[in-house]
Amino acid sequence: MHASNSYPFHHLQDALNGQDCLIASSVFDAMSARIAQSIGSHIGIMGGSVASQAILGAPDLVLMTASELVEQSRRICRTNCVDLIVDADHGYGNALNVMRTVEDLQAAGVAGVCLEDTALPQAYSQTQPQVLLSLDEGRQKISAALQARGRGPMMIFGRTNAVSSHGIEEALKRLLAYEDLNVDALFVPYLTQRSDLEYIARRVHLPIITAGCHADLYEPKFLKDCGVKIWMWGHQPLLAAYSTLRHAMQAAHEGTPPSKILLDVEKDLFTLLTDADTYGNLADRFLKPNQQ
Repeated sequence: MHASNSYPFHHLQDALNGQDCLIASSVFDAMSARIAQSIGSHIGIMGGSVASQAILGAPDLVLMTASELVEQSRRICRTNCVDLIVDADHGYGNALNVMRTVEDLQAAGVAGVCLEDTALPQAYSQTQPQVLLSLDEGRQKISAALQARGRGPMMIFGRTNAVSSHGIEEALKRLLAYEDLNVDALFVPYLTQRSDLEYIARRVHLPIITAGCHADLYEPKFLKDCGVKIWMWGHQPLLAAYSTLRHAMQAAHEGTPPSKILLDVEKDLFTLLTDADTYGNLADRFLKPNQQ
C-alpha cells in the first residue's frame, strides 16, 4: 500500500524520454510487482503468456478473457510498485473490442498497452504458425485504441510480430504505419539479429521497446544507439518461481519440516512482499481502541 505518484507513470515517461535503455521486469501479480520495486525496477511488463499461466494455469492460446486480464492488471496497479505495461494481444476482438479493452485497462491504472497485429485466436485449419492482420485492419485497431484512450495518461504502443513470419521489410512497413498514427512508442519483440534492429532504428523516429530478443542484442551502448528505451529479457522469472515452489511443495510432501524449507531471510522477504509493516501500522491506527 503506497502513496500515489506525483503524476501518472513518471518512470515510464522518463524512460521513453531519456537517453539510456532501462530493463523492465516481467510481472504477473501483486507480489511480483513488489519484487520488481524491491530490486529497483520500476517498469513492469505483463505479457499475455504469463497472464494466462498465472490466471488460468493454461498456455498462451488466447483462452483468457479481456475482463480477466483487466482484473489482474488492476491487482498489480493498486500496489503502485511499477508502471505497468500490458500486452493486450489482439485487443480481444475487432476494433470496437479494442476500444473496450483499452478503456478498461486505462481505468485499471495501466501505464501502457501494446496491441499486436496477429490474427488471434488461431483459426480452424490454420496451417501457418502465425497469421498477420492486413495492414489496414492493424491501422484501424491502433486508431481505435488511440481514440478510446482519449486524453487519458495511458500510452499506446504499436507492435508487430512480422519480423519472424514475414521479414524485416514487412515489419518496417507496419511500424512506420503505426508511427504515422502517433502511437507513443513501437514495440518490437523476438528479434534475433542486430542488423534487423539497426535497420528498424535508422528508419523510425519513435522510442523502441523490445522483449524476448536474442541475448546477442543485449549491449547497453548498442541498444542506446538504436533508440531502444526499454528492454525486457522475457518471462523466465515466472517459471523459475514455480520451479522453486514445486521443489518446496515436494520437500514438504516428503516430510521436510518448514524450518528446513524457509530460511529466516526468506521470512523477512515475505514481510516485505506483503507490505506487512504498513498493514500492521494501519491496524494499530484504525483497529485498536484509543488509549486515554
